[in-house]
Amino acid sequence: MAFYLFRLLMRPVLWAVKPQIIPENLDALRARLDDQPVCYVLRQHSWSDRIVLERLCREHDLPVINAPSGKLPDGAHATCLYLPVLAKLDEERSPVQLLDVINQLGLDGEAPALQMVPVSLFWGRDPGSETSLFKLLIGDAEFAGGLRKLLVMLVQGRSVLVNIAEPLDFNKFLQRQPNRLRAAELFHRGLSFHFLRQKTATLGPSLLSRQQMISATLRRPTVREAIQQESQNENISRDQARKRARKMADEVAANFDPRMIRVLEIVLSWVFRKLFSGVKSYNVDRLRNTANKYHVIYMPSHRSHLDYLLISYTLYVNGLVPPHIAAGVNLNFWPAGGLLRRGGAFYIRRSFAGQPLYTAVFKAYLDVLLGHGYPVEFFPEGGRSRTGRLLPAKRGMLSMVVESFLAQPSRSAALVPVYVGYDKLVEGGSYAKELRGASKKKESAGELLKARKIFKSSYGSPHVAFGEPIVLSEALNRLEPQWRTKLQAEDKTWLPVAIERLSRMGMERVNQAAVVNPIGLVAAILLSSPQRAMAEDELLAQIDRFLALIRTLPYSADVVLPEMTAKEIFESAARTAGLSRIDHAWGPIITVTGNEAVMLTYYRNSVMHVFALPSLIARFLRHNPSISEEDLIARCVGLYPFLKRELFLHWPVREADERVRELIDAMVTLGLLHRKGEKLVRPEMGTSEYSALIGLGRLLREAFERYTMSSLLLVHQLSEKPTERSAIEQHIIYLAQRLAILTGREAPEYFDKTLFRIYLDALIDQGLLEEQKDEDIALLVVNPRLQELAEQWVWLLGPAVQQGMQQLIRDPRLSLQEMVGEGI
Repeated sequence: MAFYLFRLLMRPVLWAVKPQIIPENLDALRARLDDQPVCYVLRQHSWSDRIVLERLCREHDLPVINAPSGKLPDGAHATCLYLPVLAKLDEERSPVQLLDVINQLGLDGEAPALQMVPVSLFWGRDPGSETSLFKLLIGDAEFAGGLRKLLVMLVQGRSVLVNIAEPLDFNKFLQRQPNRLRAAELFHRGLSFHFLRQKTATLGPSLLSRQQMISATLRRPTVREAIQQESQNENISRDQARKRARKMADEVAANFDPRMIRVLEIVLSWVFRKLFSGVKSYNVDRLRNTANKYHVIYMPSHRSHLDYLLISYTLYVNGLVPPHIAAGVNLNFWPAGGLLRRGGAFYIRRSFAGQPLYTAVFKAYLDVLLGHGYPVEFFPEGGRSRTGRLLPAKRGMLSMVVESFLAQPSRSAALVPVYVGYDKLVEGGSYAKELRGASKKKESAGELLKARKIFKSSYGSPHVAFGEPIVLSEALNRLEPQWRTKLQAEDKTWLPVAIERLSRMGMERVNQAAVVNPIGLVAAILLSSPQRAMAEDELLAQIDRFLALIRTLPYSADVVLPEMTAKEIFESAARTAGLSRIDHAWGPIITVTGNEAVMLTYYRNSVMHVFALPSLIARFLRHNPSISEEDLIARCVGLYPFLKRELFLHWPVREADERVRELIDAMVTLGLLHRKGEKLVRPEMGTSEYSALIGLGRLLREAFERYTMSSLLLVHQLSEKPTERSAIEQHIIYLAQRLAILTGREAPEYFDKTLFRIYLDALIDQGLLEEQKDEDIALLVVNPRLQELAEQWVWLLGPAVQQGMQQLIRDPRLSLQEMVGEGI
């Protein structure tokens, strides 16, 4: 009776409550609970929580709470229990109500499959702080009295978050644990842990003030030792050295404020509505399950300044706490620096070299963050990609994160790769200028004000896809099975190799979660045409062919493909890509030129890895009408390690043979290849299948040319004479620049020094180059076996490119040794 009176009196207040339900899509939950007896379990005893839950059940067509008090639910009636009541102990320290539920169910296997559904309600998103009376009064109050709960409802009524967890089949749980008392104890403990993890994942751990974080950082033994060393090295007093350390900590430390997060959510919602047609996110449910079990470290790709805003926004609106973010110190300018700091940004210098005190302070601060359970985000690439492809990971931050967890191996942590992609890049104009040689503009308040002009354009949708988590302990077990034993023996010789493999694994899983958006797909096809022009009907046919291939044999389980027709995909891309349409009596022609063509390479590169292996297969039939199937497989497997390293392909080298065979079968099924005995034959010239195969083969043309020119130059100009690596890299870049002009190549990454370095590293890994040291100067020595690889690459090129490349490499005026001898 009291409950119904309370509901009547509080109706005006609760009517104004606007809860957000997590997950948004309840179709799977609804199907799971259909015609099943359901028992909702709330984390605290609260009539207001129950009334909100009852309303949501009615609104979302979930089983409604209407079972009589003290009765188990049936298929037509659900009930609601509270964890504190379930946990109530009798004189024998047994959970009375849980035992009563178990006894009512019985253990004969005939009882209905009772579904226990944990539900967490949060009135506001403040994790709690010991420094604010106001926060203590209106924050989510687990033990609030009546008056305080009324205040919470009035103030936080529009910030209520309701998280409905996956149901637990209570009968199956009891079958695994037939001892009733033990089953009750385990179930209560499991629920308690679930609600605790859910609260941490949603609100985050209790906040320390910024000054508390700085003080905790300066108290670390490593910082104290560094202060002492700074005092001795710089011949200053210890107090002066400590002031330097405090100033550095003040430069680094975030000032995370939940109120600012809420303000940013409101502001960003408005900004994103103006810029985008909708922020799209993927795999959030899996991430939520991970956050409920592990301390999460986010490792996103980095393509835009909007990346960290999009990720934090996506997490917040999906009921997860935004992370503390490692941001470049270049972003610490007024007024953005302070706002970002209050949104969770902590600042990091580009280089730690020659700064032992700063190194100690930063590592200690990061350790304090992780030690208190805050989720953290950092960008492994270190900077934004100007080409669309992933950059090689810098391992400094990952190393610090791993070492922090190794200090307490009992902590459970998971690295979560994040793919961030765009239908149209906000910084596209500046990137195009930089790729053509313009200097990078420094971030400043003036540049921030100029950003107002971005509101004049539409940018499609950004895509935030959370990749498969890397559970740190499990990954280390695979990489170094004896790591715990070695750690106890203070042996860390294995750690650098493990960090390197973890970093590659992270980048590969970023690419596994790629979103193949319309602009990326159309860019891949249009840029593979000789003059970046294609008849519209042929373009639509190619879209269908490319999609059919990656749907038949997807790149990964997480890759996202467009669910649209070819016409819809083309129209979506045309709205954001600056494509030109030329009307013609025989049908319209689609083309792209200028800066738009340069930016198309960016969007193509962001999804290129999805088509990389099919492109390699197709390339062997680009200039040859047929090839032995076994010969093709052997050649692809031999070249695969180089593509894997550059494009972060996720299949292990040992699985390349199997994957190539599967792709050949898929291409035969789709008519892109034909089998004739032991040979593979390309389709008849003039057919749409032939056009698709040739276009697919052109997709990685620039990459194959880079590999070829590098290999030929090393073989023909160096032989076995040790040569300085930096001179080799520069000479290859000069060669690429000259060849790009002679052949009309406009791909910005054609002479990207980073890509040439990756290829040289791959040659070293394969034993085709040997790296030597001479007084800290890296020298390279060519293995004669490189000649065979060079011939493999040459086989993939057309006659005109082969001729131009061979002529340049053999030109005595362009000899590398001559240039090195002259000191160029």
